[in-house]
Amino acid sequence: MHQRLVPVAVCCWLLLAPVAAPVAAPSATATTAAVGGAGAAVDDPAAASSPSGAPVSSASVASAATADHDIRLTTTLALTPDTPGEVTVTLTFAIPERVTALDTTISPDADPVSLDGFAAADGDTYEWDGDTATPTITYRLPANRTSATARLDRGSAGVDAPRAPPSASAPAAQVDGERYLFADPGPWALVAVPSPGVGWRYRGDVVGLTRTADTAGPGAVGSRVAFLGEHTVRERTAHGQTFRLVVPAAADEMREDPAAVLDALASASETLRVGDRDGSVFLVAAPTDVPWAVRGLQTGDADAWVRADEPLTSPESPWLHEYVHTRQSFATTAETRWVVEGSADYYAALLALRQGLVGFDEFADHLAQGARDPFAEAVLADPDTWVAGAQYRKGGLVAGDLDRRIRLASDGGATLSTVVARLNAEGDAVSGDRFEALVADAGDADVGDAAGRFTRTDAAPDMWSAEAHAAAFDTAVARIRVDAPDDVAVSGEYRNATVTPPATLAVGETVAVPVAVGNAGDAAGTYRLRATVDGRTVATANGTLAPGANATARLSWTPSAAGTYTLSVRGRSYEVTVAEPAAPTVAALSTNRTSVAPGGSVLVVAEVTADGPVPADGDLTVRVDGRTVATVRVRVAPNGSTTLRVPVVLDSPGEYVVAVGDARATVTVAATAAADGAGAADERGTDPEGTAVSTPGFGASDALAGVAVAVVGAAAARRRRSER
Repeated sequence: MHQRLVPVAVCCWLLLAPVAAPVAAPSATATTAAVGGAGAAVDDPAAASSPSGAPVSSASVASAATADHDIRLTTTLALTPDTPGEVTVTLTFAIPERVTALDTTISPDADPVSLDGFAAADGDTYEWDGDTATPTITYRLPANRTSATARLDRGSAGVDAPRAPPSASAPAAQVDGERYLFADPGPWALVAVPSPGVGWRYRGDVVGLTRTADTAGPGAVGSRVAFLGEHTVRERTAHGQTFRLVVPAAADEMREDPAAVLDALASASETLRVGDRDGSVFLVAAPTDVPWAVRGLQTGDADAWVRADEPLTSPESPWLHEYVHTRQSFATTAETRWVVEGSADYYAALLALRQGLVGFDEFADHLAQGARDPFAEAVLADPDTWVAGAQYRKGGLVAGDLDRRIRLASDGGATLSTVVARLNAEGDAVSGDRFEALVADAGDADVGDAAGRFTRTDAAPDMWSAEAHAAAFDTAVARIRVDAPDDVAVSGEYRNATVTPPATLAVGETVAVPVAVGNAGDAAGTYRLRATVDGRTVATANGTLAPGANATARLSWTPSAAGTYTLSVRGRSYEVTVAEPAAPTVAALSTNRTSVAPGGSVLVVAEVTADGPVPADGDLTVRVDGRTVATVRVRVAPNGSTTLRVPVVLDSPGEYVVAVGDARATVTVAATAAADGAGAADERGTDPEGTAVSTPGFGASDALAGVAVAVVGAAAARRRRSER
């Protein structure tokens, strides 16, 4: 199967004010993975592809962790000081034997291209020769990306331009009038990580693709952004996130202490409750000797750069603004596009206020700009009416006012974060009507009406006073925490077990994600959760939690057809493979005795197994001399075993072959055995040797089957006597 190339969204912080004086301070390898299609028979090789540049979650990395069996692509970046504006890219593939064909598509800007183990195909696509185990492609790639021609390298596909247009304010002096989003002045480079498209065919089990990025010299690499050159890395772990702040030597001295930036980010990680946090955040303090088009830029899941001379103690701090972008994962329409930058602008100011980086007057003055010219006449739901920065300034004021109204209407039970968390959980692009409905649901109908008025017309709210702020924001609030687990629960007729994905289920089994929900706040709050399978909602859960309360919400799905699916809950994805049950295998067969007297019973004991990750389900027949005397349905958990015990009564003397599946055992009925009572059953259903003739471990229906075996077995023996 070949997957569609997916654009990568880019968020940026515009230069809405004159550029401040320069400042400064500062690896690494980054790994992501993509999983190919399902396995195929040897005579029908499967095909797979990896979307070029598509962001990959930690869950997909885990699901493709069979690195020894996967294709490994290492992208190595190197400076070219002799030709500023270019970097050297080397793609090195490690290809397992089960791969029969592979091709890769690189940027059309690549020049020159050197091949080892590849041959040129159509356009910018190159085909593997099928023999070279570690083929390579090396090429030069333009590193500079300007605000006018921004395109992150992603093979043959382009990417969205930044969500915000270039600033209309006067730019700083620059070469040829260019302002940059990524740049390579020569001694160092801040670049987008190339991510070429890859397609492949293979035989047998699934073959995935693991991507790794590295630098040939000093450098630091995230998933989408790389810095090449001398640097230091400052690191901080907080609230399940690891922050890597790259401080280039070329940045001289940062305006802010790197420790203070990390402190602010760690605090924001705790305070901002809008859904899941990325495990790793990669941030570069960009040197200021380049005329940047923006103050900061965030791309991919959690990669960003911020100019090294940007302040932290500001209501519009790009350090906090770009971090907020890493916590946004919702798709928008034209009507809701403003929410991306508006909410980031507002939360950056609110986080700065709560951390004591700014006072209320600075906070209020910043937001109040949204009601003034040139932003006042903008209609947020109509981007054609925006002047540069309207979505930031007016969007920030409207976002803050809606937050205040929601808090008051819900008595602190909900906030704008409640709305953003639900936006993040939405599968489809959020329309204006949907946004208003979510706001009304979090607050009330009046707040929903205000959302419509302030977004669909040029009306703007007034900035509230310090007293009004205290009334809304100093009240108790709910702090709902949602933690999706690493493992899932699988239940059904075969098992009740906890499984670490990727999980394999039989059709009809149920997989459940037990999500831990807690309220760490001081007011009651609500939560709404949903589980999706390949983007389709299959389960929902909601509830209200008192302060300090905790609960577990189980989101369950029972697949009805075989296939490979992605089950997602709150940003966590779980790979689930569903198959029809396998046939049970009889691994061993025995009887509790090898000889009995006529009319005595033999307990047939069969060890039944399920070989592999799929449960086994099927009927097993018990045969005596080829005649079926019983049929019992058996279910076995994956890679498990169960013991089947079936009593059989044998009446006539002779030698009998008892069989279950392909396993056999021989039992002799001897008349002399009756003299000393061997095999004779007493009134309690046990023989003198103490062997039970019931079927321990059976359910009610199985126990009946066991009784039937004894009756049928006796009848079969009588038939044998009459035939003789």
